[in-house]
Formats: sequence, C-alpha cells, structure tokens
Amino acid sequence: MSIAALLQAAEYLERREREAEHGYASTLPPDDLRSVLKRPKNKKSQGNRTTHNELEKNRRAHLRNCLEKLKEMVPLGHEASRHTTLGLLTKAKRFIKNLENQERKHEIQKEHLSREHRYLRRRLEQLGSHTKRRSVSECSISTVSSTNSSRSSSSAPASSPSSISESDEVDVIGYT
Repeated sequence: MSIAALLQAAEYLERREREAEHGYASTLPPDDLRSVLKRPKNKKSQGNRTTHNELEKNRRAHLRNCLEKLKEMVPLGHEASRHTTLGLLTKAKRFIKNLENQERKHEIQKEHLSREHRYLRRRLEQLGSHTKRRSVSECSISTVSSTNSSRSSSSAPASSPSSISESDEVDVIGYT
C-alpha cells in the first residue's frame, strides 16, 4: 500500500467521525444496507406501532372535541362557514383578552360602588343622628311655642312671626 492510499483512508475515517459527531447520517456499506432492509420486523415492534396509532387516533379525537367545544364558546362571526384551527385559536385568544379587560373594568367599577356605598352609609348614619337631635329639639321648641302661642293667642294675630320662622327653620334644616 502506498502512503497516498493510507492518507485517503485516514481522511475518510476522520470525515466519518466528524459526521457522526454532528449527527449526520453515515452511509452504510452496501452489504450492511441490504441486511437492514431484509431484516424482518418482529411482532413486538408491530404491536408498539399499533398501540402508537391507537393513541394518536385518540389524541386527535380529543383535540377535535376540544376544538368543537371552543367553537361553541367563542363568537366566530359569519365571515365563513368553516374556520381554520389557527383562526379559531386566534379568535379565542382575542375573546379571552376582551373578557379579561371587561373583568378588570367591572372590578374597578365594583370597588368604586363599594366606596360610594360606604360613604352613603356613613352619611345616612350622620343624618339619622342629626334627625334624632332635631326631633328632640323640635319637641322642646314646639312645647315652648305652644305654650307661648296659647299665651299670646289672645293678644296677637293668628299668624305670628315666630311660628313662621320655626317652620322655615325646620324646612331648611331638613333639606340640607
């Protein structure tokens, strides 16, 4: 053998090693190729293949059912009678984003209404306590005024200025 033939053989082996490192498929010599092609498949690998096919069929059926349910939940519009999976998923994503935005807006509105409700409750309590004080003072004023009016009814005209001012005062207090 000559040195050139040995160098060629060395280059060939190095090239095969580099291809193996990079994951390239190495070429088999023709005798090895025939033995792989003629090798009969055993029943175990055929059973695995059948199992795999059955699992894949079930997975696709499940995916199809999920997509059908999604079609029922997402408003698709009337642009086409048949929708692609990508179009359906895109519309579903947009629909979910819209629902999330609405939920945020409703949450903000709910917070606002809750604060307003607390404010109005406090205001109602304040007005309630004010009304109790006013009714007590009205009772004492009406008692005093009825005593005064019975004394002054004989000497004063029917409409006294004190009774008019008292009712005006009650009206003003009642509306503020």
